[in-house]
Amino acid sequence: MMNMMAISVAILAGGQGRRMGGLNKALLSVRGDTIIERQLREARKVSDDIIVVCQNEDMTRYLSAFETVRSIPDQYIGEGPLAGVHAGLSAATHPFVWVLGCDMPYPDFKVVRYLIERMQKGAYDAVIPYIGGRPQPLHAIYRKEFGAVAGQKLRAGERKLMALFDQANWLGIEEQELTANGFSSIFSDDIDTPEQYANANSPMTDDR
Repeated sequence: MMNMMAISVAILAGGQGRRMGGLNKALLSVRGDTIIERQLREARKVSDDIIVVCQNEDMTRYLSAFETVRSIPDQYIGEGPLAGVHAGLSAATHPFVWVLGCDMPYPDFKVVRYLIERMQKGAYDAVIPYIGGRPQPLHAIYRKEFGAVAGQKLRAGERKLMALFDQANWLGIEEQELTANGFSSIFSDDIDTPEQYANANSPMTDDR
């Protein structure tokens, strides 16, 4: 069993939500709770060090009501998810960091435990699920020290998140492996458009 004290959680909430008309996706309501509330609930099951990376003052005030949650800004403003990963890893107090995008309403702490078990077996820098053949770097596990690599990439002018793994020792976990171990792929669902938001609240959509 993973020691709860070994992991930090970094929720990236610095996006502009252009395809959602500029709405703060973390504060969208899904099944009666905001996405950020759903994420914090899962995060507390594995961590006592929860970080939200955000630039918005309203978001910072909103988060002040939640105990054990720290809100921090990007160190590289306007540089996208790579900057958010860098900020989260840099601020983490534990050796493993669950990085989570703020638009994912169905995060799964059990998947995270499995990813960490796989990471420890191979001494990887990061372990990333693959769902539908696509990497999910914003529901993934990173080692804290990998933040230094993110900083190097940003200083070199890089903005693409997946470029972080060009020279890294990382592991991709295929969907078939997760399914075989009893995990649903719903954790990878995100909300980028009004249509996806409507679907997330549809009575036909399964929830955990």
